[in-house]
Amino acid sequence: MIITDKKELLIGVLSDTHIPHRTTIFPEIVLGDFKKRNVDYVFHLGDFTEYKVYKRLVDEFGKEKIIAVRGNMDFDQELNNILPDKIELEILSHKILMLHGMGGPNMIIKRLIKKLDLDNSDYDIIIFGHTHRPVNEEIQLTLKKVLFFNPGTTTPIDNKFTVISSYGFIRISKDKVEREIIYL
Repeated sequence: MIITDKKELLIGVLSDTHIPHRTTIFPEIVLGDFKKRNVDYVFHLGDFTEYKVYKRLVDEFGKEKIIAVRGNMDFDQELNNILPDKIELEILSHKILMLHGMGGPNMIIKRLIKKLDLDNSDYDIIIFGHTHRPVNEEIQLTLKKVLFFNPGTTTPIDNKFTVISSYGFIRISKDKVEREIIYL
């Protein structure tokens, strides 16, 4: 899926856009930042809610640059036909698992570790969404430290509470992984 002859990749990461259910406009500032930084790929961690949001990303960056999973609110049949529940990747020697997430926001990392048996996996990075709360944390598991990264949500208002809008970047080279959460 990801083929590179580069020594480093920059990935723009977003999740939980919830268009049009929680907002009607795509966060142009995010797309602008992805273009300004010339991202190699855009990862979306689900809850587009409409195919046209996925299509907008494809139109902006090209289909080969959009890597996405389906979220629990992605009922749109076109999304269901093209997006998997999870994606496993290896990028420059780093094994990555992308998925949306499940359950409530509290203790989601513990839930992911248990449900996915991450203590016995060889993943280096778990990229997820769902909670609308950014996470950028390395956790020591049985076999090694694993990076858990959630860009938060680009949607400014949740029906239950106000959240801070955010998205992220992951820069990957063979020797290191740098990550950043951007708050709007």
